[in-house]
Amino acid sequence: MSDYGGQIIYKQLLDRHLRVRIPMIQRDYAQGRHDQKEVREEFLGALAGALARPVGDPSLPLNLDFIYGSVEGQKETCFFPLDGQQRLTTLFLLHWYLAWNDERWNDFRDMFRTHSHSRFSYSVRPSSSEFFDELVAYGPKCRPGVDPPSRLITDQPWFFRSWRLDPTIQGTLVVLDEIHRRFASSNGLFERLTSESHPAITFQLLDLDNFGLSDDLYIKMNARGKPLTPFETFKARYDQELKKQFSGESRPIGNQEFPIADFVARRMDTAWSDLFWAHRDTKTNLYDSAIMNVCRVVALVTRNPESETYAEDVSLLRASWSPPSYSTFYSQGWLDRDFTTALISLLESWSATDGFSKPLLPDSRYFDEKKIFERLIQNSTGLTLPEVVQLSGYTLFIRAHEQSLDSESFQEWMRVVHNLVVNSNIERPDELRSSARGLRELLPKSKHILQHLSHLTAKDRVTGFNDQQVKEEALKAGLILSHHSWRPLIDRAEGHGYFRGQIEFLLDFSGVMVASAEKGRLNWEKDLHLSLQERFEGYLRKAETMFGPSGLKDDGTHRWQQALLSIGDYLLPSGTQNSSFLANSSTDPASWKRLLRGTGPKAPEARKLLHQLWDRLKENESVEEQLRAIISGATIQDAWRKELVQTPAALDYCGNRAIRWNAPDEIYLLKKSQMNGAHAELFTFCLYDRVLLPLFKQGQLAPLILRDYRSVNGTDLEPRILIAFAQEEYPPSVEVEFKKGSFFVSIDCGSLHDRPDVQAALLNSLGFVQDEGRMSRSVDSSSIESTILALAEAVAT
Repeated sequence: MSDYGGQIIYKQLLDRHLRVRIPMIQRDYAQGRHDQKEVREEFLGALAGALARPVGDPSLPLNLDFIYGSVEGQKETCFFPLDGQQRLTTLFLLHWYLAWNDERWNDFRDMFRTHSHSRFSYSVRPSSSEFFDELVAYGPKCRPGVDPPSRLITDQPWFFRSWRLDPTIQGTLVVLDEIHRRFASSNGLFERLTSESHPAITFQLLDLDNFGLSDDLYIKMNARGKPLTPFETFKARYDQELKKQFSGESRPIGNQEFPIADFVARRMDTAWSDLFWAHRDTKTNLYDSAIMNVCRVVALVTRNPESETYAEDVSLLRASWSPPSYSTFYSQGWLDRDFTTALISLLESWSATDGFSKPLLPDSRYFDEKKIFERLIQNSTGLTLPEVVQLSGYTLFIRAHEQSLDSESFQEWMRVVHNLVVNSNIERPDELRSSARGLRELLPKSKHILQHLSHLTAKDRVTGFNDQQVKEEALKAGLILSHHSWRPLIDRAEGHGYFRGQIEFLLDFSGVMVASAEKGRLNWEKDLHLSLQERFEGYLRKAETMFGPSGLKDDGTHRWQQALLSIGDYLLPSGTQNSSFLANSSTDPASWKRLLRGTGPKAPEARKLLHQLWDRLKENESVEEQLRAIISGATIQDAWRKELVQTPAALDYCGNRAIRWNAPDEIYLLKKSQMNGAHAELFTFCLYDRVLLPLFKQGQLAPLILRDYRSVNGTDLEPRILIAFAQEEYPPSVEVEFKKGSFFVSIDCGSLHDRPDVQAALLNSLGFVQDEGRMSRSVDSSSIESTILALAEAVAT
């Protein structure tokens, strides 16, 4: 049997005590009230989730926290719960229903019935006690059906009509119906619920004498119908842990020293409560969930990445279900010294900011502490992994330097942490662990982070962060320390909403990286600094012209893409088969961010093309006009690039900016990302949009009618242009496709059965060949326009 305060299941509670009886001072069973629907559904949902998880799942057991009460009797003891009534009642009903559903009535009766009475009962009203006696004696003859249990029970001869007026019985029937709705299709869950070797749902049993609090407190609270909240339970138990963990240590409040446990208790009731009061639940006037969410995230960011349980701890603390109870914090070892010192440092620092009206950081662009605080108290599991790492850096610095917190060095530290985090891949728990290690490596240098970074060599690494970004931070640190004018330029560039601290491309384009490689990072001549700064600022202005906070500035004309394509192939691979005109999202592998970073397949060459394009742009002249001139004056060798540069509608067609090469002369424009979605063929699409559509609008194709461009889904058919003869009621007669490097024009002979003159012209003058009811001809790109015009002329005669 579990030790004092250990986790037990309901069956083990009944092994200890003959009866469990809700005392008269308690309220009626409230979880079945209609206004408790949300609480009831959430609790039953948590129980269902725990029972559905497989044996061995690291999130099990679901612990329902402490249940307190007093015990009467010697041999046959009776347990009177003073806190835990609602949980025990719902669990009893769940046992009853699952025993019925799994046909385990004998096991249920052995557990819950003795001397013709229910071992679980209420003393609040005689009717409640009688009802539970009848309920454990009753065994439905068939398994649950469509009808709710409440109807079956109230139809029994032993059910008195007057019992409908008993609030506890009313609530019991409501909860049983809800249990039926959730568990009717379950199987074998009674065994899971009662398993001692692999428990799914547990709680902790404490006697009031052992707990160290007065019976009067509980009696008063329960008389008002207000049992201890989870946080009040947490606080009371945590106080005992602090007394053991920090024995002999103290902290001051004003001029008076207090033992750590007393310090935390006093601050929790004063300055810290003021911090959370503005975020209380307006219905209950409680801020319990807010502070428990803070405790949860502090436990997360203070876990030692070298611990063998780190992955398990992260999984539990990041789980979306309700915050862990005190028992989980305690049993998992989260209430260690690191947790407490970090919690004290954070809450002390935050409570001194007057609701963050005087933030600890002078500039919020690298870490908005007020915004993060408001998010984490609402949902501590809602932070992304990169945000968790940034919060870890923030917390570690405050804990390390709380007594001498310098806002300037704090800002510098958070700037570096931000730049490293947002420009590294931190998407999985193992990457979180690695980044946590890296932060702890840097922490001893955190107060002088620029000096530390400026002395890193090319071989030095920072665990858990992108090597290229580490080198960039080292170079920028050296620049900032060596010449004062670098600071505003670097701040301006890093502050760009899209670059987000990644500005190595500007350092490269301006020549800083070459100078650094040749001369080292410090003690450059003043003139060299000024010259490089001028070049840096010039490229920065061009970058600001091309990119906005969300990415590429594009008014729908695609000028930047066309200008780059007129110089060379800047497209990056997207997946295994596609290439991309580049997305703005930094998470997309084929993004403008990837091009600017210059890493990965084709990215270095693509970045050089951007460098060339910017070098061709003159300042103080219209960028739009210059881009048009570059596009119109381009001499392009690649046919596919030429078509895209001359046909911006082709870029419009690609909804996800994806294009696919199946072969050198099989190029498809994709609406999405797969050939089973809508797609067009590049050369026919450009012929249709850039050549034929203007001719048709000008009347030069008459009497031919340009019907439309036919995109296709799948690979059974090829995309094509459809053309009809004038006044034709039948499907279009002329189709134009692109095959093996040439256009293929085919005509339905049936539409020419009464026009032998046209057939003769096609065969004799235009070189068409007749085969199986169609006339066709292969035409190269240079002749396709004249061929279509000649066809129109032949039909017109």
